[in-house]
Amino acid sequence: MPFNILVGAGFFVDKQVDRTIVNLIQEKDIILIGNANTLSTSAFRLQDGMIKLLLEKGAKKVIYTELTSRNMSILKKTDIIYIMGGDVRELLNLYQNELFKTLIKKHLKRGLLIAEKEAGILLSERIDWYLKECLKIKDATYQGLEVIHEKIFLAKSRDDQDEKAKIEKIEKNYQIEIKKLITDECFFTSSI
Repeated sequence: MPFNILVGAGFFVDKQVDRTIVNLIQEKDIILIGNANTLSTSAFRLQDGMIKLLLEKGAKKVIYTELTSRNMSILKKTDIIYIMGGDVRELLNLYQNELFKTLIKKHLKRGLLIAEKEAGILLSERIDWYLKECLKIKDATYQGLEVIHEKIFLAKSRDDQDEKAKIEKIEKNYQIEIKKLITDECFFTSSI
Protein backbone atom coordinates (compact mmCIF):
# COMPACT_ATOMS: atom_id res chain seq x y z
CA MET A 1 0.00 0.00 0.00
CA PRO A 2 1.63 3.32 -1.09
CA PHE A 3 -0.24 5.25 1.64
CA ASN A 4 -1.81 4.42 4.96
CA ILE A 5 -3.36 7.74 6.00
CA LEU A 6 -6.18 9.72 4.44
CA VAL A 7 -6.67 13.28 5.69
CA GLY A 8 -9.68 15.36 4.77
CA ALA A 9 -11.50 18.60 5.39
CA GLY A 10 -15.02 17.27 5.63
CA PHE A 11 -15.35 14.93 2.67
CA PHE A 12 -17.32 12.28 4.62
CA VAL A 13 -19.13 14.58 7.04
CA ASP A 14 -20.32 16.62 4.08
CA LYS A 15 -21.23 13.40 2.25
CA GLN A 16 -18.85 13.97 -0.66
CA VAL A 17 -17.52 10.44 -1.02
CA ASP A 18 -15.01 10.03 -3.82
CA ARG A 19 -15.00 6.73 -5.78
CA THR A 20 -11.39 6.10 -4.77
CA ILE A 21 -12.36 6.30 -1.11
CA VAL A 22 -15.37 4.05 -1.66
CA ASN A 23 -13.04 1.35 -2.99
CA LEU A 24 -10.92 1.61 0.17
CA ILE A 25 -13.79 0.92 2.55
CA GLN A 26 -15.36 -2.00 0.66
CA GLU A 27 -15.86 -4.98 3.01
CA LYS A 28 -13.80 -3.32 5.76
CA ASP A 29 -14.44 -3.04 9.48
CA ILE A 30 -14.31 0.61 10.57
CA ILE A 31 -13.98 2.10 14.05
CA LEU A 32 -15.45 5.61 14.05
CA ILE A 33 -13.85 7.57 16.91
CA GLY A 34 -16.04 10.36 18.24
CA ASN A 35 -14.12 11.72 21.23
CA ALA A 36 -14.22 15.22 19.74
CA ASN A 37 -17.86 14.88 18.69
CA THR A 38 -19.23 16.98 21.55
CA LEU A 39 -22.34 19.07 22.06
CA SER A 40 -20.41 22.27 21.33
CA THR A 41 -19.23 21.13 17.87
CA SER A 42 -20.80 21.07 14.44
CA ALA A 43 -20.01 17.35 14.31
CA PHE A 44 -22.31 16.60 17.26
CA ARG A 45 -24.71 13.75 16.52
CA LEU A 46 -23.37 13.15 13.03
CA GLN A 47 -22.36 9.60 13.92
CA ASP A 48 -25.66 7.97 12.94
CA GLY A 49 -25.52 9.52 9.49
CA MET A 50 -21.84 8.64 9.17
CA ILE A 51 -22.45 5.02 10.10
CA LYS A 52 -25.30 4.77 7.60
CA LEU A 53 -23.25 6.44 4.84
CA LEU A 54 -20.22 4.21 5.37
CA LEU A 55 -22.38 1.07 5.36
CA GLU A 56 -24.20 2.22 2.21
CA LYS A 57 -20.82 2.72 0.53
CA GLY A 58 -19.77 -0.87 1.25
CA ALA A 59 -18.19 -1.04 4.69
CA LYS A 60 -18.70 -4.45 6.30
CA LYS A 61 -19.13 -3.13 9.85
CA VAL A 62 -18.96 0.33 11.44
CA ILE A 63 -18.67 0.81 15.18
CA TYR A 64 -18.94 4.29 16.72
CA THR A 65 -17.12 4.76 20.02
CA GLU A 66 -15.58 7.32 22.31
CA LEU A 67 -12.24 5.94 23.42
CA THR A 68 -11.26 5.54 27.05
CA SER A 69 -8.40 3.59 28.62
CA ARG A 70 -10.90 0.74 29.16
CA ASN A 71 -11.96 0.25 25.53
CA MET A 72 -8.90 1.37 23.57
CA SER A 73 -7.90 -2.19 22.71
CA ILE A 74 -10.80 -2.19 20.20
CA LEU A 75 -8.36 -0.44 17.83
CA LYS A 76 -6.47 -3.72 17.44
CA LYS A 77 -9.46 -5.36 15.79
CA THR A 78 -10.27 -3.17 12.80
CA ASP A 79 -9.21 -2.50 9.23
CA ILE A 80 -9.80 1.26 9.31
CA ILE A 81 -9.60 3.76 12.15
CA TYR A 82 -11.62 6.88 11.36
CA ILE A 83 -11.15 9.87 13.70
CA MET A 84 -13.89 12.48 13.43
CA GLY A 85 -13.06 16.16 13.88
CA GLY A 86 -14.67 18.44 16.42
CA ASP A 87 -13.53 19.74 19.80
CA VAL A 88 -9.77 20.29 19.53
CA ARG A 89 -9.28 20.08 23.31
CA GLU A 90 -10.73 16.58 23.36
CA LEU A 91 -8.53 15.54 20.44
CA LEU A 92 -5.44 16.99 22.12
CA ASN A 93 -6.19 14.98 25.24
CA LEU A 94 -6.72 11.79 23.22
CA TYR A 95 -3.57 12.32 21.14
CA GLN A 96 -1.45 12.72 24.31
CA ASN A 97 -2.49 9.27 25.54
CA GLU A 98 0.53 6.98 25.13
CA LEU A 99 -1.56 3.83 24.65
CA PHE A 100 -3.52 5.56 21.87
CA LYS A 101 -0.29 6.66 20.16
CA THR A 102 1.13 3.15 20.37
CA LEU A 103 -2.02 1.51 19.03
CA ILE A 104 -2.29 3.98 16.12
CA LYS A 105 1.34 3.41 15.13
CA LYS A 106 0.87 -0.37 15.25
CA HIS A 107 -2.35 -0.07 13.24
CA LEU A 108 -0.58 1.91 10.52
CA LYS A 109 1.65 -1.10 9.80
CA ARG A 110 -1.40 -3.03 8.57
CA GLY A 111 -4.41 -0.72 8.24
CA LEU A 112 -5.71 2.65 7.14
CA LEU A 113 -6.17 5.75 9.29
CA ILE A 114 -8.70 8.37 8.20
CA ALA A 115 -8.62 11.71 10.01
CA GLU A 116 -11.09 14.44 9.25
CA LYS A 117 -10.91 18.18 9.89
CA GLU A 118 -9.26 18.95 13.28
CA ALA A 119 -8.30 15.30 13.73
CA GLY A 120 -6.12 15.63 10.63
CA ILE A 121 -4.51 18.93 11.60
CA LEU A 122 -3.15 17.34 14.77
CA LEU A 123 -1.52 14.33 13.04
CA SER A 124 1.84 16.00 12.40
CA GLU A 125 4.71 16.00 14.85
CA ARG A 126 4.70 19.78 15.19
CA ILE A 127 1.46 21.60 16.03
CA ASP A 128 2.77 24.55 18.06
CA TRP A 129 2.10 26.95 15.15
CA TYR A 130 -1.55 25.81 14.96
CA LEU A 131 -2.16 26.04 18.69
CA LYS A 132 -0.59 29.49 18.98
CA GLU A 133 -1.66 31.14 15.72
CA CYS A 134 -5.06 29.55 15.05
CA LEU A 135 -6.35 28.63 18.51
CA LYS A 136 -4.55 31.38 20.46
CA ILE A 137 -3.19 28.88 23.02
CA LYS A 138 -0.03 30.64 24.17
CA ASP A 139 1.42 27.85 26.33
CA ALA A 140 1.30 25.25 23.59
CA THR A 141 3.02 22.24 25.15
CA TYR A 142 0.87 19.64 23.40
CA GLN A 143 2.37 17.32 20.82
CA GLY A 144 0.70 16.14 17.65
CA LEU A 145 0.21 12.45 17.01
CA GLU A 146 3.51 12.44 15.08
CA VAL A 147 2.43 10.23 12.18
CA ILE A 148 2.66 12.60 9.16
CA HIS A 149 5.07 15.27 7.90
CA GLU A 150 2.46 17.67 6.52
CA LYS A 151 1.23 20.67 8.50
CA ILE A 152 -2.44 21.20 7.63
CA PHE A 153 -4.54 24.35 7.63
CA LEU A 154 -8.31 24.17 7.11
CA ALA A 155 -9.10 27.05 4.82
CA LYS A 156 -12.50 28.70 4.46
CA SER A 157 -12.08 29.31 0.74
CA ARG A 158 -9.66 28.64 -2.04
CA ASP A 159 -8.95 32.28 -2.91
CA ASP A 160 -9.19 34.23 0.37
CA GLN A 161 -6.25 36.66 0.21
CA ASP A 162 -6.30 37.40 3.97
CA GLU A 163 -6.10 33.69 4.70
CA LYS A 164 -3.30 33.29 2.17
CA ALA A 165 -1.34 36.11 3.85
CA LYS A 166 -1.91 34.52 7.26
CA ILE A 167 -0.58 31.17 6.04
CA GLU A 168 2.47 32.81 4.45
CA LYS A 169 3.22 34.66 7.70
CA ILE A 170 2.95 31.44 9.73
CA GLU A 171 5.19 29.60 7.26
CA LYS A 172 7.82 32.32 7.53
CA ASN A 173 7.66 32.69 11.34
CA TYR A 174 7.80 28.94 12.02
CA GLN A 175 9.91 27.95 8.99
CA ILE A 176 7.41 25.34 7.87
CA GLU A 177 5.36 24.58 4.78
CA ILE A 178 1.61 24.38 5.27
CA LYS A 179 -0.83 22.31 3.20
CA LYS A 180 -4.14 24.15 2.78
CA LEU A 181 -7.31 22.02 2.68
CA ILE A 182 -10.74 23.26 1.64
CA THR A 183 -13.97 21.48 2.65
CA ASP A 184 -14.49 18.31 0.57
CA GLU A 185 -10.77 18.03 -0.22
CA CYS A 186 -8.61 15.17 0.95
CA PHE A 187 -5.17 13.75 0.38
CA PHE A 188 -3.35 10.47 0.92
CA THR A 189 -0.04 10.25 2.73
CA SER A 190 2.23 7.73 4.42
CA SER A 191 3.14 7.60 8.07
CA ILE A 192 6.58 8.80 9.14
